[in-house]
Amino acid sequence: MATHQKIANTERKIKQAFIFLTESKGIDRMTVSDITKYANINRSTFYSHYQDKFMMVDHFENEILAHIKNLMKDNLADTMKYQDVSSGKPHTYPVVDKIIQYIASEFDMIRVLLGSNGDNRLEEKVKELLTKIIDADLFRLKGEMRMTKQIPNNFSHEIIVSGLMSVIKVWLAEGNPDSPEEISDIIMKTRYMSPFQLLGIDE
Repeated sequence: MATHQKIANTERKIKQAFIFLTESKGIDRMTVSDITKYANINRSTFYSHYQDKFMMVDHFENEILAHIKNLMKDNLADTMKYQDVSSGKPHTYPVVDKIIQYIASEFDMIRVLLGSNGDNRLEEKVKELLTKIIDADLFRLKGEMRMTKQIPNNFSHEIIVSGLMSVIKVWLAEGNPDSPEEISDIIMKTRYMSPFQLLGIDE
């Protein structure tokens, strides 16, 4: 039990050091020496956890992707049902609530990874994951992965997935001024409002 707690404490120190150093120096400029110094651990301790800096980054990112994948896999039943948001607050999909709550629980880690000093590969990995899951849910509902016939599929995917990522990135960049519930509500409304409606011209 004591050994498990010691490992957990070391992981926490490394994680805190990574978040601080990513924000202050960036992943590219960060070194293992920086991490061990800030975390107050020996180099041998770091290497007992991770082969190198890049394996550490992969570990953090894979944890995030695995959580999002599991949340989406288990909570998609109520998605893709049209709602008229003009009448007020839309019903929030459980999967949206759970993902936003997860991001809130790992806010600083996800914020620095998706920030300018982070790893731009993570955003592409998340978008790829979201695209695959959207396609799977479309097939469940329609028997095919084809979206609207009005524009090519690749554009439809990009509009939907990038829209979701943009809301999350604005939230992260602003340092969490809005609650997870408010962000879920914003995401749901933007799923059913056209760009023209978002401009508020007819209000």
